[in-house]
Amino acid sequence: MCFKCGGMTGDEYDRRLGRDIMRHGWTVQHVDGDGDRNPSFAYTLGLSLHGHPEFIVFDCFPNPAYRALEPLAIAVLAGRRFDEGGDLSGLYVGRPQLLRLPDSTTHLLTANDMFRQPGGPPIRALQLLWPTSVRQLADVIDRPDRDEEAR
Repeated sequence: MCFKCGGMTGDEYDRRLGRDIMRHGWTVQHVDGDGDRNPSFAYTLGLSLHGHPEFIVFDCFPNPAYRALEPLAIAVLAGRRFDEGGDLSGLYVGRPQLLRLPDSTTHLLTANDMFRQPGGPPIRALQLLWPTSVRQLADVIDRPDRDEEAR
């Protein structure tokens, strides 16, 4: 269950995100989907503060999404920079790819609310993509595909 669904107010949730970003340098925002047309997705929050695009991944439960985004976020905090088509072989098994997300205002609402400069362009973002299904994604990151917290 998400924190807001659990009764946290919008202000309380924003403060929690801010604390997590200050403590760890980043966090993940997960958004539940409503079917095939609008799949769930998750994206990083905080990498913009390091001059780097945020990352987004579609169609997975919260914990596998976090585990998929974590190696990229840790690498960014350690000084690595990524762009579309960048080499990810040292971070993952398989052949994931990074694609530029042309307009982050549709999906990265919280990131744009938190980090977009007034009158400035939308927050830059890169989509992490495996040419696989969600179940295979869990296998690629070598973790179970079931997320008990998401149920």
